[in-house]
Amino acid sequence: MPVREARRLALLRHQRLIAEVARKQALRTLAEARDAEARHHALAARSRALVDAAAPGAGATTGAALAARAGFTAGLARIADNARDAARDAQRQSAWQIENLAQAEARARRLTEREAEARAALAAAKERREAARDVPLARKLQSTPHT
Repeated sequence: MPVREARRLALLRHQRLIAEVARKQALRTLAEARDAEARHHALAARSRALVDAAAPGAGATTGAALAARAGFTAGLARIADNARDAARDAQRQSAWQIENLAQAEARARRLTEREAEARAALAAAKERREAARDVPLARKLQSTPHT
Protein backbone atom coordinates (compact mmCIF):
# COMPACT_ATOMS: atom_id res chain seq x y z
CA MET A 1 0.00 0.00 0.00
CA PRO A 2 1.68 3.26 -1.09
CA VAL A 3 0.31 5.19 1.89
CA ARG A 4 2.43 3.18 4.29
CA GLU A 5 5.54 3.63 2.16
CA ALA A 6 4.85 7.36 1.81
CA ARG A 7 4.50 7.73 5.59
CA ARG A 8 7.72 5.79 6.12
CA LEU A 9 9.52 8.00 3.61
CA ALA A 10 8.20 11.17 5.28
CA LEU A 11 9.30 9.89 8.70
CA LEU A 12 12.77 9.01 7.44
CA ARG A 13 13.13 12.42 5.81
CA HIS A 14 12.20 14.06 9.10
CA GLN A 15 14.66 11.88 11.03
CA ARG A 16 17.39 12.62 8.49
CA LEU A 17 16.83 16.36 8.91
CA ILE A 18 17.10 15.99 12.69
CA ALA A 19 20.26 13.92 12.28
CA GLU A 20 21.74 16.56 9.98
CA VAL A 21 21.05 19.27 12.57
CA ALA A 22 22.71 17.10 15.23
CA ARG A 23 25.72 16.57 12.95
CA LYS A 24 26.08 20.31 12.38
CA GLN A 25 25.82 20.99 16.12
CA ALA A 26 28.46 18.36 16.83
CA LEU A 27 30.72 19.93 14.21
CA ARG A 28 30.22 23.39 15.73
CA THR A 29 30.94 22.20 19.29
CA LEU A 30 34.03 20.37 18.05
CA ALA A 31 35.28 23.60 16.47
CA GLU A 32 34.59 25.47 19.72
CA ALA A 33 36.44 22.83 21.75
CA ARG A 34 39.41 22.95 19.38
CA ASP A 35 39.46 26.75 19.62
CA ALA A 36 39.36 26.62 23.43
CA GLU A 37 42.16 24.07 23.43
CA ALA A 38 44.33 26.30 21.24
CA ARG A 39 43.63 29.36 23.40
CA HIS A 40 44.56 27.51 26.59
CA HIS A 41 47.76 26.13 25.08
CA ALA A 42 48.71 29.62 23.91
CA LEU A 43 47.98 31.08 27.36
CA ALA A 44 50.09 28.41 29.03
CA ALA A 45 52.98 29.07 26.65
CA ARG A 46 52.83 32.85 27.13
CA SER A 47 52.62 32.45 30.92
CA ARG A 48 55.63 30.14 30.95
CA ALA A 49 57.57 32.61 28.81
CA LEU A 50 56.73 35.39 31.28
CA VAL A 51 57.83 33.19 34.18
CA ASP A 52 61.13 32.56 32.42
CA ALA A 53 61.55 36.28 31.65
CA ALA A 54 60.78 37.26 35.25
CA ALA A 55 63.56 35.08 36.66
CA PRO A 56 66.02 37.17 38.62
CA GLY A 57 69.05 38.23 36.64
CA ALA A 58 72.57 38.67 37.84
CA GLY A 59 73.40 41.51 40.14
CA ALA A 60 72.51 42.72 43.55
CA THR A 61 68.85 43.35 44.42
CA THR A 62 67.03 44.09 47.61
CA GLY A 63 65.17 41.46 49.57
CA ALA A 64 61.85 43.20 48.98
CA ALA A 65 62.42 43.26 45.21
CA LEU A 66 63.32 39.57 45.26
CA ALA A 67 60.22 38.74 47.30
CA ALA A 68 57.98 40.74 44.94
CA ARG A 69 59.55 39.10 41.92
CA ALA A 70 59.13 35.65 43.51
CA GLY A 71 55.45 36.37 44.23
CA PHE A 72 54.90 37.56 40.68
CA THR A 73 56.67 34.54 39.28
CA ALA A 74 54.66 32.17 41.49
CA GLY A 75 51.42 33.82 40.34
CA LEU A 76 52.41 33.44 36.71
CA ALA A 77 53.37 29.84 37.32
CA ARG A 78 49.89 29.17 38.78
CA ILE A 79 48.30 30.84 35.74
CA ALA A 80 50.43 28.69 33.44
CA ASP A 81 49.51 25.53 35.35
CA ASN A 82 45.82 26.42 35.27
CA ALA A 83 46.01 27.14 31.56
CA ARG A 84 47.80 23.83 30.97
CA ASP A 85 45.10 21.99 32.93
CA ALA A 86 42.38 23.82 30.99
CA ALA A 87 44.11 22.87 27.74
CA ARG A 88 44.08 19.22 28.78
CA ASP A 89 40.38 19.46 29.62
CA ALA A 90 39.72 21.12 26.28
CA GLN A 91 41.70 18.36 24.57
CA ARG A 92 39.50 15.72 26.24
CA GLN A 93 36.43 17.72 25.23
CA SER A 94 37.71 17.78 21.64
CA ALA A 95 38.16 14.01 21.65
CA TRP A 96 34.64 13.56 23.00
CA GLN A 97 33.24 15.94 20.37
CA ILE A 98 35.07 14.02 17.62
CA GLU A 99 33.33 10.86 18.82
CA ASN A 100 29.96 12.65 18.90
CA LEU A 101 30.52 13.99 15.40
CA ALA A 102 31.40 10.52 14.11
CA GLN A 103 28.23 9.10 15.65
CA ALA A 104 26.10 11.91 14.22
CA GLU A 105 27.61 11.44 10.77
CA ALA A 106 27.06 7.68 10.92
CA ARG A 107 23.42 8.20 11.91
CA ALA A 108 22.90 10.72 9.11
CA ARG A 109 24.49 8.32 6.63
CA ARG A 110 22.28 5.42 7.79
CA LEU A 111 19.15 7.56 7.58
CA THR A 112 20.09 8.72 4.09
CA GLU A 113 20.44 5.08 3.04
CA ARG A 114 17.13 4.16 4.67
CA GLU A 115 15.46 7.12 2.99
CA ALA A 116 16.72 5.94 -0.40
CA GLU A 117 15.36 2.46 0.33
CA ALA A 118 12.00 3.91 1.40
CA ARG A 119 11.90 6.05 -1.74
CA ALA A 120 12.52 2.93 -3.86
CA ALA A 121 9.84 0.99 -1.95
CA LEU A 122 7.34 3.80 -2.52
CA ALA A 123 8.14 3.89 -6.23
CA ALA A 124 7.78 0.11 -6.46
CA ALA A 125 4.43 0.21 -4.66
CA LYS A 126 3.18 2.92 -7.03
CA GLU A 127 4.34 0.88 -10.02
CA ARG A 128 2.57 -2.22 -8.70
CA ARG A 129 -0.61 -0.24 -8.20
CA GLU A 130 -0.40 1.20 -11.72
CA ALA A 131 0.29 -2.25 -13.15
CA ALA A 132 -2.72 -3.66 -11.31
CA ARG A 133 -4.94 -0.97 -12.88
CA ASP A 134 -3.74 -1.84 -16.36
CA VAL A 135 -4.49 -5.56 -16.07
CA PRO A 136 -7.89 -6.27 -17.64
CA LEU A 137 -10.37 -7.74 -15.25
CA ALA A 138 -11.02 -11.41 -15.72
CA ARG A 139 -14.61 -12.21 -16.55
CA LYS A 140 -16.32 -15.24 -15.37
CA LEU A 141 -17.14 -17.48 -18.23
CA GLN A 142 -20.72 -18.45 -18.15
CA SER A 143 -22.01 -21.23 -20.15
CA THR A 144 -25.59 -22.11 -20.67
CA PRO A 145 -26.53 -25.19 -18.77
CA HIS A 146 -27.20 -28.27 -20.89
CA THR A 147 -30.49 -29.73 -20.04
